[in-house]
Amino acid sequence: MDDKLAAAGGVVEQCFWQLLHTPADLVAEGAPAESLEVADAGDHIVVSARTLTGEVVLVAVPRRQFLAGIGTGVIGSAVTSTVIGTSAGNLNYRAMTGLFANAPVDHAAHFQKRRMSLIDSDNLYGSAQTLPHLLADLALLQQLHAARVGSGQEILRLMAMYAETAAWEFQDQRDFENAQYWADRALRWSHQLGDDFYVGIALARMSQLAGDQCDSVSAMDLADAAKRAAPPNTLFMAAIVTFQAHAYALAGETSRSDRMYDEARSITSRATCDQSWGMFVDIPYIDAFQAYSQAETGRYRTATDQFEFVMTHMLPGYPRDKGVCMARSAVAHMADGAIEPAVELGLAALGIGLGTGSARILSKVECLSGMIDPASRQPGVGEFLDAFSTWKAESCPDRT
Repeated sequence: MDDKLAAAGGVVEQCFWQLLHTPADLVAEGAPAESLEVADAGDHIVVSARTLTGEVVLVAVPRRQFLAGIGTGVIGSAVTSTVIGTSAGNLNYRAMTGLFANAPVDHAAHFQKRRMSLIDSDNLYGSAQTLPHLLADLALLQQLHAARVGSGQEILRLMAMYAETAAWEFQDQRDFENAQYWADRALRWSHQLGDDFYVGIALARMSQLAGDQCDSVSAMDLADAAKRAAPPNTLFMAAIVTFQAHAYALAGETSRSDRMYDEARSITSRATCDQSWGMFVDIPYIDAFQAYSQAETGRYRTATDQFEFVMTHMLPGYPRDKGVCMARSAVAHMADGAIEPAVELGLAALGIGLGTGSARILSKVECLSGMIDPASRQPGVGEFLDAFSTWKAESCPDRT
C-alpha cells in the first residue's frame, strides 16, 4: 500500500490519510454522503453535492484549502457561503448592498465581458480551466441579484446566460447530470425574465445535450420548442436546425437529416452575426456536426472524408474543437478498417485532450483504444497504445 500511495503522488496520499482518519467529517450539513462528488479542476476542487431539498449545489474550493481542511470546516463553509442554487450566502447580501450603495458601477457590462472572455478561454484551454471561474461568477451574480444591486433584469439575464454556458462546459466534460441541472436553471431564470429569446437559448442547449446522450426524441422535441423562440435567419436558428438535424440522424432518418443540414448552411450563409448567442456557428461547424452524425450512424467513410475537409478549413483559435474532430474521425477510421490514420489522429487527439481536459475528446480516444488489437504490428499502433497507457496510468493509478 505504501508503494501504491507513493506512486500515486503526494496529493492522493494526503487525501487518503485524511479520508482514513476523518470519514465522518466529510459531509457538510445538509449534504448526504452518498451524493458528494469531487472533480479536479486545476487549482480548485469543484464540489458537487445534493441538498436536503434535492438540489445539486456546486462549489469551487481552492485545492490547498480543501486538502488542509477536508472535513466539515471547508465544505460546510463553502456550502453556506458560496453555494450556487440555494438561499445560502445571505450574510453576503448586506455587505453587497453596502459596498455598492449609490455606486455608479455597470455590473452588467462587467459580467458580459467576463463571460465572453471565459468563452474564449474555454475554446483555447478547455472547460476544466474555466469552469471554477464560471461557477464563482454565477455565485456572485446571484448575490448581486438577491441584494438588489444593479438592474435586476440585467443581472437575471446574465444569470441565465452564465447558466447556459455552465451547462455547455459540463457537457464538454460529459458530466450530463450537472449539464442538465444548469440548463434547467437557465430555463427557469429565462422564464423569470419573461424573455422568449433566452428561453429559446436554454431549450437549444437542452436539445444538443439530449443529442449527446443519444436521446433523439427529446432532442427533436426540444429543438422544435427552441425554434418557436429563435428569430428567423439568425445564427441562433442555424444552430437549432443543426442540433435537430443530428437528432433526425440518430433516429435513422438520414435523408431528412441531410436536408436539415443543408437548411442550416443556407440560414448561416444569409444570417447576420449575433453576439448574444450562436456566434460559434459557421459552415465548418455545421459540416463537422454532420460528420459527427454520419460517424454515429455507421456512415464511416463519408464521415472521415468530411472530417478531413473540416479540419483543413477550421478557423484558428479552436484547438479543442479540432481535437474533437480528430478523435471522432479516428474512431470512424478504425470502424472503417483504416488503422494507420486512426492511430495517427488518435495520438494527436490525445495530446489536445490532455491539454484541454475535454472529456468529449478523451472519451473517444478511450473508445478507439478498445477497438485496437494490442498485438497489432501496424505502424503507429504501438506508439498510440503506449501514450494511451501512460495517460491512464497517470490519471487512474492502480490501487489494487
